Amino acid sequence: MIHTRTYRPVFTPGQSGAPIGISVDVPVLRRRLLRTATLTPDQQHLMDLLRPLLDES
Repeated sequence: MIHTRTYRPVFTPGQSGAPIGISVDVPVLRRRLLRTATLTPDQQHLMDLLRPLLDES
């Protein structure tokens, strides 16, 4: 996603009118989505075995 305040249209040199694109020299904003992983029963069993070992340290 490109924020509108940094949106820079690119025009054809020597011609005015409609832009031909946007500049790639703009900061890109990314949304970070964190979700709980869905584990299979086997994976959940392994996590249940591993969790107590990790909590001890």
